[in-house]
Amino acid sequence: MRVVVAGSSGLIGGALRAAYQGDGHEVVRLVRRPAQAPDEVRWDPLRPDPRLVEGADAVVNLAGAPLGDRRWNARYRALIASSRIDTASALATMAARAAAPPSVLVSMSGIRYYGVDRGDEELTETSAAGTDGFLPLVTARWEAATGTAAEAGVRVCHLRTALVLAGEGGLVPRLLTPFRCGLGSTLGSGRAYWSFLTLHDTVAAIRFLAERPQTDGPYNLAAPNPVRAADFTKALASAVGRTARLRLPLWALRIGVGQMGPEVLGSLRVIPERLSAAGFCFGYPDIEAALRAALKGNPDTQRLRRLSDP
Repeated sequence: MRVVVAGSSGLIGGALRAAYQGDGHEVVRLVRRPAQAPDEVRWDPLRPDPRLVEGADAVVNLAGAPLGDRRWNARYRALIASSRIDTASALATMAARAAAPPSVLVSMSGIRYYGVDRGDEELTETSAAGTDGFLPLVTARWEAATGTAAEAGVRVCHLRTALVLAGEGGLVPRLLTPFRCGLGSTLGSGRAYWSFLTLHDTVAAIRFLAERPQTDGPYNLAAPNPVRAADFTKALASAVGRTARLRLPLWALRIGVGQMGPEVLGSLRVIPERLSAAGFCFGYPDIEAALRAALKGNPDTQRLRRLSDP
């Protein structure tokens, strides 16, 4: 396969690249800086070039400014939105205009499509979009930005991705130090549902959708057993051999990380109905197994380090 990837330097992108290359597939990495490796090609989303995706078996869009690296002031909110919407639009335009269009555009999205907080409601791909908060509005526009490709007949899959659990990045490494010191805390009341997926299963799901012609539209990339925040805390504490009896109220979280906290950690009980129906098998469907796998590290990112060694 020839796979073109935007956003290959992130947590998911690095693991996806390693998985494909480790299996002998060609990966073309779209980068916005000067190319520094044989598999990199410089591109500019403001000047879409269809030649970059011509003949590709799959185009995978994982690009987007990180959510947790900075406070969400007005400028950074604008960057979060533009880095997602403009990139998706550019790739869709390239796919639609290519002389030999790619077989599929697999484009990152997120479960915040469903809103900031939906309580105990089970959410499938047919559930209504959320209208509250910043991320739900961005995510809806993010998905809509690929419309040009779909209208041109290119198969498009949207990855409504849950909290990705990995020892190499994301939320888990940020929690490890306090949990290992016995200072792990349940956020808020502990009743909010957290939907999750291991990095390994995330990469496997992306490849699954890219390689199956019958798939298209939105897919919830989430394990089939979402858990409440209190159960997540208990499982992580157990995984590191500690207890977690503290509780951090949401108002304190808002002071610490600003607007991001409630938007990212509100209750969403997401069910991967379409992914399961398509025949995808989860390697780590429950939180205990998922956290153990995350703490061991993802084999694909370990493979990437070996591939990158001189």
